Amino acid sequence: MPKKFNQHVDDLTKDTQDYIESVIAYYKLDAYKKSAKAISALIRFIAFVAIFVLFFAFLLIGVSLYLGDLLHNMYLGFFCVALFNLLIMLFILTKGRKLIDKVVLAFFSEIFSDIKKED
Repeated sequence: MPKKFNQHVDDLTKDTQDYIESVIAYYKLDAYKKSAKAISALIRFIAFVAIFVLFFAFLLIGVSLYLGDLLHNMYLGFFCVALFNLLIMLFILTKGRKLIDKVVLAFFSEIFSDIKKED
């Protein structure tokens, strides 16, 4: 009779260990999946920002050349655009923090809500 009880305890111990190992493996895979999705979204965001910066740079060069042509002095065109950029930068530094925080929070909320929906 003691052998049966010991066998049940051994079986229970083994089943418990198997269950714990399965749970650990599940959470490892889940963490891997979520981190892969977050990294993928971050890479897409960086690519979008890089393309936007290039677009904006060429747009500003074009506007500078156009203003320089209108003012008959290329330097003035570039100085006008530089002044415009300085004003935008000062605005962002003084008033834009809330807007930037809002955009970043919305971006990360979207990423993590998409990850949760797929679970």
